[in-house]
Amino acid sequence: MPDSYKIIATLGEDDIRNLQKKDVKDVDVLEIRLDLFSRNYIQKEMKKKIKTLGLPALFTYRRAEDSSVKSYVKLFPEDVEGILKDFNDNSNYLDIELNRDDTIFTNYEQLNFRIIYSYHSFKKSIYAKEMREFIQNSKPVKKKNPIYKFAITPEDIEETADFMNDVKILAKTNTMIGICMGESGIISRVFGDHFNSSYTYMTLSEPKAPGQISIETFRKLRSDLFKGYIPKEQKEQE
Repeated sequence: MPDSYKIIATLGEDDIRNLQKKDVKDVDVLEIRLDLFSRNYIQKEMKKKIKTLGLPALFTYRRAEDSSVKSYVKLFPEDVEGILKDFNDNSNYLDIELNRDDTIFTNYEQLNFRIIYSYHSFKKSIYAKEMREFIQNSKPVKKKNPIYKFAITPEDIEETADFMNDVKILAKTNTMIGICMGESGIISRVFGDHFNSSYTYMTLSEPKAPGQISIETFRKLRSDLFKGYIPKEQKEQE
């Protein structure tokens, strides 16, 4: 895995069931999209599976209107109480949406998770002034230095460039993640580290967000980050 620019792999229940440790060797954090799991799996199988994979977990819950993929079930705070208790330390993460007043993660600011404050727009971009206002108005948390994630939908590559340059400016004083969704934003997922974005989101199967690419594709595009990496096609020719 890269020494910097951490890889977050977004997972639903269909992805994680047969996942083995060797499958996540290039992953830094497992994003557990709780809205893509059944209540039964969350309560009975999730803890053991995550522990088996041996990586930090980021717990995210997206409501239907805030996601590009269909949810399994609507969850309530009591549905995730056990998971929050089992993984409550600062090696794990919680995603809290900046542009929502409510969350199923009750009293998250008092927990030991590292917080990723996130903002998503499937319709437009956002500018540095607005991002700075969201950051300044975010709730203080127990574990200081939260991460700020902004994921937007640019109209074109020029808007992608403007947004990522704004992320670079804000990264001087904050830990930032900048994601541009859609095809014109793929550069933000592959080369986000050039704009001081600290993490990128990948998939191990079907994309969970517009423009999300596989880790294998990322390796090909950023072989400079992976020591000794040889593309599968090249191995077959040798």
